[in-house]
Amino acid sequence: MSKFRTFRRLLAVALGVMFIAAFAVLRLGLEYWSIERDEFDPVAARERIEAAALASASEPIPEPVLDPEPSSDELDPLMLNDLDFELQDDGLIHENPDIPPPIVLPDMSSPPVPDEKFASYLLIGSDLSGYLADTILLVLVPADGSAPLMASLPRDLYLPSLCSGGYSRLNAALGGCRGVASGPELLSLTIEDFTGIPIDHYVLVGFSGFAQIIDVLGGVQVCVDNPTRDIKAELELDAGCIQADGATTLAWVRSRRPEALINDEWVRVAGASDFTRQSHQQDVLRQLFGKLGSFSSFASAGEIAQQVANHARVDSGFSIGDAASIAWSYRGISGSSIPTVRLSYSDYRTPGGARVLLPATTFAEALAKVYSG
Repeated sequence: MSKFRTFRRLLAVALGVMFIAAFAVLRLGLEYWSIERDEFDPVAARERIEAAALASASEPIPEPVLDPEPSSDELDPLMLNDLDFELQDDGLIHENPDIPPPIVLPDMSSPPVPDEKFASYLLIGSDLSGYLADTILLVLVPADGSAPLMASLPRDLYLPSLCSGGYSRLNAALGGCRGVASGPELLSLTIEDFTGIPIDHYVLVGFSGFAQIIDVLGGVQVCVDNPTRDIKAELELDAGCIQADGATTLAWVRSRRPEALINDEWVRVAGASDFTRQSHQQDVLRQLFGKLGSFSSFASAGEIAQQVANHARVDSGFSIGDAASIAWSYRGISGSSIPTVRLSYSDYRTPGGARVLLPATTFAEALAKVYSG
């Protein structure tokens, strides 16, 4: 009789665990489907952009209405400057040296990679406007079972723009191409042309959503040698290591001009730049990946799903299977062991005077250093 009672108790416990698991899976599914989802088809977007460019190029140019040709004495220097020319003392028309020549930059694009080679996920952190990308991270899951890879792309990377036909900062691609490509589609196409890797899915998170997700995950560790601040990023840290909450972590990954308190004087941290931000972002992402699969309960997993649902947008093709695939890919991998594709850059000043970054090596060359497949 006692054995029967023991069996009934075990059966009750097993049924209870199964019920809790089923409830958690249902909750996760409901939270997943409540995430805002956008249509995402980079291939079709590229076709629309190319068709729009072709239609624009084929439009007839109206014949100009010509006035009688003036003599050199009658030429207006202001008008000539607008035409990239100027009238000099010798009475002849010369090219205006103050007008920059057309941009001719070396082609740093990588050769196309077969789509089946990687499952690729673009993680985008947008600024408050929603039209500029503040953080751009590319996660690659190799199909051969190798460890996942990560690459951080600086927002000031100066790349060809499919939409304008010229060059622009990478972060501006999140603004999209009016009427033919959404922001995530244009950003994905720009990255694909640079890396050679088609983008399969994306996740877009704003500032507030990032902070909320960090809080739900229990924060991340941030360490500094001296008291550190960045007034613009609203960052204030004491010396040492802390378990930073969402707001502090957000300030940490956004900081571009940190100052350290040294000998009772606030001084600019040597070498701080956009690369410093990338390093912070990669470190935080490694810590978050390190927590995948380490949830203490189904309830905590459901809470995380709820926060993601409240503060993130994903593409319409991103499925629960994709989410599970990412988590499975990172099983048993510590955050510090995630291979990182490290790119090199050179400073460049645009014809308009803006400071940007040019790739000094191709993405394919940088990828080959950490992935032999």
